[in-house]
Order: sequence, then structure tokens, then C-alpha cells
Amino acid sequence: MFTTTGSRGLDKAPLSKGLLLVLSGLTVVLTLLPQYHHLFTYSLQAITQQHQVWRLVCGRLICLDLKDTFCNSLLIYNFRILERRFGSRKFASFLFGTWVLTALVDFLLAEAFHYLFDYQVAELPAGL
Repeated sequence: MFTTTGSRGLDKAPLSKGLLLVLSGLTVVLTLLPQYHHLFTYSLQAITQQHQVWRLVCGRLICLDLKDTFCNSLLIYNFRILERRFGSRKFASFLFGTWVLTALVDFLLAEAFHYLFDYQVAELPAGL
């Protein structure tokens, strides 16, 4: 009924496997050490006023709770098919490009809300 000729699991998908292990591991460490939670929040005020640009990277990659990590893990696991089809290098460039574009759109939307509606967005959700 089902064919078993294709790759199963994370076979032939090293980037997806690495992302799953590293990002899940960092979330577990942050869950065990809650005193470092404030360092990884995706705060737009800290980025714009205090010039903490590293929050763009950490806030967009590392999830702060386990439910978001589970959803991100499912997403990465399902996108392993694209990595197998296009190759790890092209898949990494696709992930990086979409990551940069969504970070830019998040920032521009928050600034537009601030100028148009006088509504200050303090924090955005962390994670992919």
C-alpha cells in the first residue's frame, strides 16, 4: 500500500537535522534557566533605542517556550522534503532569505503601526 523506496525521517537532510537539534536544545536550556529569558526576547524597543542588534538574530531563531518549539520543529521536519529536493545549500539560502524578509516586514509593520495609529509594539513573538 505504501512505498518504502524514499528516504525516511531526517535521512539526507543535514541542515534540518542540525536546526532541529540546536534550536530545540537551546529552548530546553532556556526552559531550565529562566533567569536568561529576558536576553532572548524579541524587543523592538531594545533594538531601535539601545541598538541591541543581536536580538534580531536570537529573537528570530530561539523560541522561549516549548509549545512554539514543538510547532517550529514540525515545520522544519516537514520542510526537510525541500532540502532533499533542492540540496542543503539552496535550502539554507532559501531559509536565510525568508528569515531576513520576515524580520524586515515585522520591523516595518511595527513602525507603521507606531506612526499611523500611535500604537507601540513592545515585543514580538520569538522563534521562527
